[in-house]
Amino acid sequence: MAIYASLLYLVAHIDFSEEVIRVKGILKFLAAAKLVELSDEEKLKLHGVAPGDELLINQAASEFTDETAGTNPPPLPDTSDAGTSLAPPINPPIAYAAADVAGGKSFEDIFKSAQIPDSPFPAERLLRLLDGLRAMDEATRKAAVHAMDAADDNWTIDDSIIDAQRKIAALEDYQKALESQLTANQQQVIAEVADLKAAEERAVTEIRKQIAEMERLLAREIQKTAEQITNLEGGQKAAQENCEREVKRLQAEVERLREIPAQFSH
Repeated sequence: MAIYASLLYLVAHIDFSEEVIRVKGILKFLAAAKLVELSDEEKLKLHGVAPGDELLINQAASEFTDETAGTNPPPLPDTSDAGTSLAPPINPPIAYAAADVAGGKSFEDIFKSAQIPDSPFPAERLLRLLDGLRAMDEATRKAAVHAMDAADDNWTIDDSIIDAQRKIAALEDYQKALESQLTANQQQVIAEVADLKAAEERAVTEIRKQIAEMERLLAREIQKTAEQITNLEGGQKAAQENCEREVKRLQAEVERLREIPAQFSH
């Protein structure tokens, strides 16, 4: 329980001359207890905590790291309503251009497109802080954040809430734009496929029409050739028959005339 008592002692009893130093003490406590990971800039800003308070911070952090994970904290004040206020209206939905919507776009670029203003305490920073406090139970974690809020007039938890709401709205608008773009692409593909199928049907109809016409021309040519062959063969047969009749007639006359020489040549 020493960690929780130490944390509450830091929040309630450390009397620094400036609010910023009080926040530094809490942050340095959390960092020393390995509950948060500070950026290089934040580490530089932590210099300046009084030596006596430095000793208290390190002692509390050491006590925390030696405790078991199953330790339950003492009862904490109810902070459910602390630092809360109505958030301002969320920005209207963003009308994204087609070129601005693409998969894999970074969150920073999405927020930039949504023109989200800078926050005194961005939602991502509060998330990192909460991640560092996962070893605490929810009530203690919430109390620690409210304590940091109360110690610094430069930001409030509402700043993070408003920033988170704006970013949620921006991401949801971007998701809708992405889905709308997909729907538009699907509709365009459907329309283009329908046009291609209609063009194919027209081409098939025209080609079949041409094939039918060619088949009629082919049948006519075949019939014409057959008729010509029949006429030629019929003429040849008639000529042959006529020739055979003439030969018979001539031979008959020759035989008849031969009777005279045969009878009177002696």
